[in-house]
This record gives sequence, C-alpha cells and structure tokens, in this order.
Amino acid sequence: MGKRLKRIAIVATFGLAGCATTSSGLADAQHACASGASHAEIHVVGTISRYLGTRNSESGEHEGFLVTPSGSNARLLIEDNVNITGFIPMRSGDSVELQGQYECNDGVIHWTHHDPSGRHVMGFVVVNGRRFQ
Repeated sequence: MGKRLKRIAIVATFGLAGCATTSSGLADAQHACASGASHAEIHVVGTISRYLGTRNSESGEHEGFLVTPSGSNARLLIEDNVNITGFIPMRSGDSVELQGQYECNDGVIHWTHHDPSGRHVMGFVVVNGRRFQ
C-alpha cells in the first residue's frame, strides 16, 4: 500500500528513531523513509473511508481501517491494537484524527495508542470527538 500512496498535503508531525519532533507532511515522512528511516510519527485528520475488520497478530488483536486525509483522495491504512484501545466504534464517513507511527516498510500506520511500557510516543485515535488511546 505504501508505494501506491499519493503525495498529499496534511498537517503532520514526525520524529525519526527518537529524534526531536518537527512539523511536516506525509510526503516528508515518505522522504525520510526513502532516506533510510524505518518509521516516522505522523498526525492525520480526515474521514474513515472503510472499516476492514479485525485480525490477530503477535502483538494482539488489531482492527484495520482506511482513512482519507482532509483535502485528499488518497487513503491510508491504519492498524489499531484493540487489546490496548478497545474496539473503536466507527463507520465510513465518520470524522477521525489520529497520531501513530508510519512504517516505512509497508506504509501502514501503527502505534495509534499509548505504550503500556512507556517507551514509545503515545498515539491516539479520535472518532467523532471520542478519544481512544
């Protein structure tokens, strides 16, 4: 999915492997990935375009959904750990704001929740004004 993402302008923050966070866009995060970073922290505001359901992985049960950032027709894949946030009630067309970790290897946004160990930047998902982290 990451290779198919269109360049879009969104409000975002990103940090690379513990570096200071700066204000930037998805294109900059993708550029950082092309420059050798493994991930980038990112903040997205948009609309739920599709709920993809749940799946189990080593790190717990995840629910996937697609987000269309405001002012764009691109779609981003989000994988949220429901063992940490709980299930997030959402439907296509719902407003969403999220912060997570954009993974350079696959273009998926993970870490949209707090880190129970306290070692990772805290992510979150806000759907229709209700915050999950």
